[in-house]
Amino acid sequence: MASRLRYNFIYNAAYQVLLIITPILTTPYLSRILSADGVGTYSYTSAIASYFALFATLGMSQYGVRTLATYTTDRQGRTRTFWSLFFNQAFFSFFALCAYLLYIFFLHPSHGITIASIWILHIVGTMLNISWLLFSMQNFLIPTIRNTIVKITELILIFTLVNTKEDVWKYIAIIAGGFLVSQLSIWPFIIKYVDFYLPNWKEISHHFSQNLLLFIPIIAISLYTTLDKIMLGALTDMTQSGYFEYSERISKIPLSVITALGTVMLPRMTSTFSEGKDREAKYLLSTSFWFMQAAAAAFAFGIASISPEFIPLFLGDNFSDAILTMTMLAFIVPLISATNVLGVQYLVPTKKDRFFRLSVIIGGLTNVCVNLILIPRYGAIGAAVGTLTAEISVFIAQAIFVRKDIPILHYLKISVLPFSIIGLLMAIVVRLTAYVTTTYIHHDLICLILEISAGGLFYIICFFGYVFVRRDPHFFQLIRKIDKK
Repeated sequence: MASRLRYNFIYNAAYQVLLIITPILTTPYLSRILSADGVGTYSYTSAIASYFALFATLGMSQYGVRTLATYTTDRQGRTRTFWSLFFNQAFFSFFALCAYLLYIFFLHPSHGITIASIWILHIVGTMLNISWLLFSMQNFLIPTIRNTIVKITELILIFTLVNTKEDVWKYIAIIAGGFLVSQLSIWPFIIKYVDFYLPNWKEISHHFSQNLLLFIPIIAISLYTTLDKIMLGALTDMTQSGYFEYSERISKIPLSVITALGTVMLPRMTSTFSEGKDREAKYLLSTSFWFMQAAAAAFAFGIASISPEFIPLFLGDNFSDAILTMTMLAFIVPLISATNVLGVQYLVPTKKDRFFRLSVIIGGLTNVCVNLILIPRYGAIGAAVGTLTAEISVFIAQAIFVRKDIPILHYLKISVLPFSIIGLLMAIVVRLTAYVTTTYIHHDLICLILEISAGGLFYIICFFGYVFVRRDPHFFQLIRKIDKK
């Protein structure tokens, strides 16, 4: 079991690394070709289509994994359950697709029917998404290979076909079409886990209530991950939406790898808790929190400290107004990492869904209120404040809900506090390095490389110094396992 968990993390993390490399290659190109206005158009229309896609699957991404994870050895039960879950998803997807078609042809989207119609590919892909079957079986290799091939193909098509500002529609077609292809490609592999079965309506509708309950936190989360982009486009302009889109995208790049652990931990935590192994599960939880915060602090303070030099060099001078936005959004990394552990890895597997729902509802409402006040006046910066405030409120709510079962103050003391101090000191080192390099070395790329090198080396030295002085059990337990292997 431990071996499978380790390899699943490696597979998922490998794909997340690709997700990091892809925007590093495409973002500088697209920011200059499409400009902030074109990027904003993509962000705005994508956010609208994403809302319809949310209603297509409801809470299936979590509910499907959690439900099927209990059928590890029962193929017949897994078959019946899978097909009832899929037809449940197809039922809601059909209505979501119809609603989106009505939106296109009757509300006349501001960016035209063509761009809006292309996003239909994404909604259809969402309808056919059954990755939750493989995740429930703790098989991450097939999705990793599939997604890697699709992402590389997308990369080639972007550089080949997207050449002018008017090619926004081509970029959207590549992204939406790639998503559809990635979902279709997984279907040939399901015969390894299930046979064909046609469920009756009672079996399909059996999942409605629980799926809807898990959808509540998803729609609430979307209030501070998707709605803010729609509000930016509606209350300001596409340029501000473009600033926020790339600031958030760059800030969240580290989360791809960090939360890869959370993705593979959900089925493991579900099965461990269901087997009554609470002590083992809580040790895994503590270890997960420690490692995620160690990485999150490095990335958050690192991104914030290099943003004055990084934004103009990476995105171009027309994105200089996004520096403060990205600096602020960098600090959602440790917050999301923490709520991933408390929410996805603990509240969901232990079926304390009402606490999970309530926490994200609080975050969503907080974000909407702050956005309504700040976005009209401050644009992307106001949206960044709203997002950061929302993430803080979610963490506080979840910390209160789990305080009787998890020693949250102890977690903060051994994880958040020390790594935040190291991260802050690293940021100071980076800014001092920036001052020296920009004074004596008048080459932006070399200056940025020196900043990253100095900050990274400082954090690594302090990290190992801290864990060795403290003899941290999480770190040395990992070392012992590696040595044993």
